Amino acid sequence: MQKILAFLFVLLFSTTIMTAQVNPFLENFRVGFGAGVNFSHIMETQSYNLYEDLTGEEYRNTYSSIFQNFGHQYFVQLDYRLMDFLALTLKPGTYTYSFTRLTNIVFQDETVEQANEIRLRYFEIPLEVRYTADLGTFMPYAGGGFTYAHLMGSQEATNQTFIRPKMTLGGAVGTYIDLNYLILDFNVGYHYGLHVITSKANRDDTGSRDSYSQSDIRLNDLSINLSVLFSLQKKSGRGRKVKCKFPQ
Repeated sequence: MQKILAFLFVLLFSTTIMTAQVNPFLENFRVGFGAGVNFSHIMETQSYNLYEDLTGEEYRNTYSSIFQNFGHQYFVQLDYRLMDFLALTLKPGTYTYSFTRLTNIVFQDETVEQANEIRLRYFEIPLEVRYTADLGTFMPYAGGGFTYAHLMGSQEATNQTFIRPKMTLGGAVGTYIDLNYLILDFNVGYHYGLHVITSKANRDDTGSRDSYSQSDIRLNDLSINLSVLFSLQKKSGRGRKVKCKFPQ
């Protein structure tokens, strides 16, 4: 974790040093950092359970609902304006997702609810293309993108039941708020998992005192982010009119 954060800050510092060297490039380049919250939306594609009811049928599993699954993310943000209406955004950082697996097990006349909390931390590299509208101080946008993620190491044994890579597609809407040399970026996005993240070979290696088997699931999420960006060189001719007064 410390090595990754150190790398991200070195990247941020390096781009700052470039200010005196590549001025034309920096007219369209912005760099900063951000944070946000997310809500995991778990989609179960195939249920697996170690327990059976009296008829021999496996119990069905459920997962906690989206707004009960609170997570967070921290990232460095790099923005480059390809055109006046088109921007490319990169947000590498650490993204943490939390959710709970629930199973109701019936023993004769007693029902026991088994709850297993799961927390996954990824290093992610989201790449977005944004279509923007320049309204002056506010620049609303809509866009989509692709994210590659790698599950980071953890002392939690349950992480062994998941594969390392994760890929998603997503969309986002938001707005830039231009405060001269300081730019805020607020957005809301939804990301859809392209594949099952469960390790089928290790689904039983949960390390829990309550034995269970991990179901096949996709990890989707709803995210809300706020970033602070720095425009190191303001682009000339941004479309704002300036009145010039000449002496009479």
